[in-house]
Amino acid sequence: MMVFPFTVPLDGSGRMLDAAQGVYARSLARTLAERLNEPPRLNANLAQLTADGPLDGEHGVHGHGWVVASQPWTLEEACHIGLPDGTEYVLHGSAELTDRVRIRILLVDSPQKQLALDHVVLRPRSELFSALDEAALEIARAVGEEPPEFSWPTRDVEAYVAYLRGRDMTAAHEMGVRVPDPRRSFDPYLEATRRDPRFTDAQERLLALALDFALGGQGPLPAAREACENLLAIDPSAFKAHLALAEIDLAQGEAPSAERRISTALALQPEWAPAFERMGTALARQGRHGEAIAWFERALAERKEDTDALQGLGVALAECGQLESAVQRWRSALACGVNTSDLHANLANALSLLGQRSQARKHRALSRRLQGKPRFGLDLLREAWDWLSGGTRPGR
Repeated sequence: MMVFPFTVPLDGSGRMLDAAQGVYARSLARTLAERLNEPPRLNANLAQLTADGPLDGEHGVHGHGWVVASQPWTLEEACHIGLPDGTEYVLHGSAELTDRVRIRILLVDSPQKQLALDHVVLRPRSELFSALDEAALEIARAVGEEPPEFSWPTRDVEAYVAYLRGRDMTAAHEMGVRVPDPRRSFDPYLEATRRDPRFTDAQERLLALALDFALGGQGPLPAAREACENLLAIDPSAFKAHLALAEIDLAQGEAPSAERRISTALALQPEWAPAFERMGTALARQGRHGEAIAWFERALAERKEDTDALQGLGVALAECGQLESAVQRWRSALACGVNTSDLHANLANALSLLGQRSQARKHRALSRRLQGKPRFGLDLLREAWDWLSGGTRPGR
């Protein structure tokens, strides 16, 4: 099933009656797609519609923006949409979320070229969850499925409405849609958390967006830090916010600050295993490799295939002179599917020091290949010297 954003009503001049309705048209469609994606035989995918052109409210400036439609397709139009192979149904319609929620569901059986469902959901705004449950039930029945059991992440309607605005903002950043003020991208999630401090999904999506800003370049880094700090002001027990700030600190080369933040997070949640590897990394970045070993080992005791912990432990062991143990850990990371130039370079250096020069050459060649570097000149001379005389101590 392909789920398209719902259409929104326009006024006489062709503008939306309320700019927020475009957000809700996309968000309600997204929620239904996720709600319907549970049954084993039903796979619902949301279509994200964007286009290049002048953005509304941006004085004609060209950019990447959302497409907002005002009229649902006719049956003939819906049947002529190019769809991915295996897609049987097209779900579209119209939606409005004001003091009421109104959703008209149009479900088209594309192979049969017929309308499988035309249903209108109309309820007060306070019954938003029941409205979405009703919509999912009618759609599932129309395709011969039972709707999945589903528990809403909050029972506060206004918190969820704010969360929907946040999800739309996250989607905009992911799709490259121009956002007028990226610093305000976190406001909806913060509002949702203020309304319901136990709304963990809102917190986690805020932190994910903050890391996308800080590590993925999707927005200004100071805004990411501020969002995490604002979340902690609302909920001081949000230990994952400390870990997100630690991740930002590590990316900025501020390992001592990261160590302090991870310590604070572990004071709130002592058994949160992902923090063990991060603590090991923060200590290793400060040259405290002996202390880091214990944290990496603790992480691996919780999850033996933690590839970050395996690689970090290998580096810490190598720095402490335990080369054979380091090679063991790096080979375990390879067996878990890690295949990076850094990992092969570390193995090449350690194996060379251990006298296993044939294996060292193999990993050095793999490292260069992954970096896109050709094997010629000084690289071949180095290998020849390694072969003839045992070479020199490789740099780490």
